[in-house]
Amino acid sequence: MAKGKRLKKDIAEHKVIGLDTGVFIHHFEGGEYSELTTVVLERVQDGGCTGVVSTVSLAEVLVKPLQLGLGSLADLYRVVFHEMPNLQVVPVDQDVASRSATLRAAGGLGPADSMVLATAIEAGASAFITTRHELKEARGLRIILLSEYL
Repeated sequence: MAKGKRLKKDIAEHKVIGLDTGVFIHHFEGGEYSELTTVVLERVQDGGCTGVVSTVSLAEVLVKPLQLGLGSLADLYRVVFHEMPNLQVVPVDQDVASRSATLRAAGGLGPADSMVLATAIEAGASAFITTRHELKEARGLRIILLSEYL
């Protein structure tokens, strides 16, 4: 797990971390990020930190499996979001919506990206883990870009 050693060290300082939709997609679909997403999700599951994910992310991860008729994969995502230890699934409320608008106004983010970031910020995350380069400049928490650990 050479790729994950530095990542593990970098996330160790955070008690609450926001998780982008791609963390789950890359974990379950495999590929170049799967070793890193395993490090992140194991840290959450083992109680090393609390993971925060938006209900917007649940909606996003379900789309492709449902389009492809992969009901079992959609069910797996639902179970993970509902039952994974130390994972908080946070709904969009007025505070998240307001923070999302501020992020969109400041950085030109789209609605889904700004919602998942706003959710993490409002839930007290100090870091946000993503695979999306366009989120690197977001303000309000440390953005941990998984590609930097490959």
